[in-house]
Amino acid sequence: LIKMVKKAIILVGGKGERFMPLTLTTPKPLLPLHGKMIVEHIFNILSSQGVRDITLTVCYKAEQFRKKIGDGSKFGVNVSYVEENGPMGTAGFLNLHRIKETTIVINGDDIFYFDLHEFLKKHRKATTKGAIATLALTQLQDPNSFGTVTLDGDKITSFVEKGKAASNFVSVGNYIMEPEVMKYFPRKQFVMFEKDLFPQLAREWKLFAFQSNAKWVYARDIADYNMWNARKSL
Repeated sequence: LIKMVKKAIILVGGKGERFMPLTLTTPKPLLPLHGKMIVEHIFNILSSQGVRDITLTVCYKAEQFRKKIGDGSKFGVNVSYVEENGPMGTAGFLNLHRIKETTIVINGDDIFYFDLHEFLKKHRKATTKGAIATLALTQLQDPNSFGTVTLDGDKITSFVEKGKAASNFVSVGNYIMEPEVMKYFPRKQFVMFEKDLFPQLAREWKLFAFQSNAKWVYARDIADYNMWNARKSL
């Protein structure tokens, strides 16, 4: 029996600049999509698979998250907050909130309908080979707008940021991590998973892949967002 993940961290601190002017008043994860806030869809995916302890890393318009989500009880989850005083990068929250157990980290502006049991099974297998983080990947015909990886089996051998596609395998912004990640965390205020952490872990063969063709609802701009909202269902 696989010991399940109990905690999730959802990253919701960004300004959502490509979504201006919508995000001038409402942070992107709080925008409605098919009758629910984007982050609410993520809550549902997590809680339906047994993860109810959720930490939101907030910065931009942090008070709106507290007002609309509160302690999470109305969504069937337990929500706590880590507030960044200014931009700290995608991984900067680890300066304020260290990972102390196996944790799933999720970008809060996309919805990925992953199977947590399969994701975790892959991660547990990878840890026997030295992994301390496993990234969910999917394949895209045009990967240039996303972080891409090169693979040796399930081992990620390099992580390449947007614009220089190394393959058709892209990161969907869902990661399972062990506390050992903190040993590789650089001592600085502004830290990016994509530039400061993942390339280093890949070089040391500590970064593995969970390849999935689960549905991924991502909106890079308002046109994408309108397209998803126009569909009959997600």
